[in-house]
Amino acid sequence: MLVAAVPMSTAAAAGTLDWKACKPGAVEQCVTLTVPLDWSKPSGPTTKVFVAKVPAKDQAHKLGALFFNPGGPGGAGASIFAAGLADAFLPQFRDRYDLVSFDPRGTGSSSQLDCGPVLRPGVPVFPKSKAQYDAMVASSRAIGEQCLKQHGDLMRNLDTRTVAHDMDAIRAALGESKFNYLGISYGSYLGTIYAQQFPKRVGRMVLDGILDHKQGATRLTIEEAKAMEDGFNRFSAWCDTDTSCALHGQNVGKVYAATVRKADKTPLTGPNGPVTGDAIRMALPSLLPLTSMVSDNWADLATALAKAAKGDGTDFANLSYLGDPETAYAAVSCMDLPGELHGYADARARLALAKAVAPRVGAAVEGWAITAACSGWPIPPSNPWQATPVHGTAPILITSTLHDPSTPVVNARSLARQIDNSRLLTADVYGHTAYLNSDCARDRITTYLLEGKLPTGSC
Repeated sequence: MLVAAVPMSTAAAAGTLDWKACKPGAVEQCVTLTVPLDWSKPSGPTTKVFVAKVPAKDQAHKLGALFFNPGGPGGAGASIFAAGLADAFLPQFRDRYDLVSFDPRGTGSSSQLDCGPVLRPGVPVFPKSKAQYDAMVASSRAIGEQCLKQHGDLMRNLDTRTVAHDMDAIRAALGESKFNYLGISYGSYLGTIYAQQFPKRVGRMVLDGILDHKQGATRLTIEEAKAMEDGFNRFSAWCDTDTSCALHGQNVGKVYAATVRKADKTPLTGPNGPVTGDAIRMALPSLLPLTSMVSDNWADLATALAKAAKGDGTDFANLSYLGDPETAYAAVSCMDLPGELHGYADARARLALAKAVAPRVGAAVEGWAITAACSGWPIPPSNPWQATPVHGTAPILITSTLHDPSTPVVNARSLARQIDNSRLLTADVYGHTAYLNSDCARDRITTYLLEGKLPTGSC
C-alpha cells in the first residue's frame, strides 16, 4: 500500500535548511533534517536524517540539485560527501548542479541502528542439516529481537518506501520542484520507488545497476550466482595473463577451493578470531564485482587469497559479509527483500540449485547473504517482492553493464518493461554498475543529466 504524500510542514519549510560547513573551511555543507518516524503519522514521533550538499560552482547557471545514492541498502551518501569525496564520484557535475546526498535513517550520522552483525561468525550460513538450518534461523531471530528492544520504532520504519519519502522531504526542504537523481545498485531501487510514489516530481533520473523487485528471493540468488560464476572465471583468466596478480602462474580455482576446504577444517588466523571457510566464501560478493572507478577489487581478492593460502585470513575477515557490523543493511533488506524460506528442505534445494549453476561460487552471493540474514527476522516484510510499475514520469534512463555480477543485466531489462517511457543503455564490460565501469556509459549518463538528451544505442 502506498503511503500518501505528507505536507512539508511536518519536516522543514522549503528553503529553510540551516546549512553549516561539514568541516571548518570545507566547501561541503551539512544539515540534519527532522522527519516523521512513520510518514503515515505526520504528527507523531520523529527521526533524524543527515544531509550533505556540495554547492554548484556556477550558481548563476546551475540546473538545480542532483541527488546521489551510492547503494546499500543503507549506503551513507552524506557521510561520503562530508568526507570530501563527491569529486571522486561526480566531478563532471560540479559546475552545474548542487550535489546532494543523505545517510538513510538508521545509518551513518542519521538516527543510528547499531545491533551488531546479523550474519555472526560461528553461525552456519550454508546449512548442511536441519540442525544447522535451525541455528541460522535462531540467530537471525535473536539479532532481530535484540534490535527491536533497542530500536523498535525505528526498526519498523526502515523500508524503501519510507526512505523515498525522506528523499522527497529533502527535495522540498531544498526548494526544488524537480528531483534529479543518480542511484546506483540498491540506489536504483530507491529511485524506482521514488518515481512510483512521486511521478510528477521526477526530473532527470538515472537508475544504474538494477535491483529488480519483481524477481523474488530465489531468482535473486540464482541469477546472481550465474553472473558471479562468470566473474570468478574472468578473475581467474585475468590472473593467468596479468603478472600483477598475486596468484599469477597458479591455478586460481584450485587455490581457492583448497584454501576454503582448509579453512573449513581448521580456521585461518584473523584479526579478531578465526576465519572460516564461510567467511572466505562470503567475501566474494565484496571482491568479485569490479568497480573500476573506485577500487581494484580483483587485485585485492588475489592478494587476500594468496595470504589465506599461507594461513593468514585477515583480508577476508575484513571484507566478508560474515561478521559485517552493518545492521541497517540487513534490517532494510528484511523489510523489502525477504528470503522467503519455508524450512530446511527449501534452503537445501535453493543451495543445490545455486551450486548447479555456479559450481565454484555456489550461493556465496549477496542474494543468499540477505536470505540467511532474514531467515528468522521477527518483523514481517512491509514491502515484499512485487513488480514496481511506474507511470507518468519524465523519461528515465536505466543503465547496466552486460556482465554485472551483483545486479545482472536481466534485472535492467525487466525494469525497463515496468517503467513507462524509459530508455535502457547497456555497456559491454564486466563490473557492477555502468557508471563505475564504463567510460562510454559514464559519458552518456553525463550528457543526459547535463543536457537532457537520452542516449541511443549501447556502449
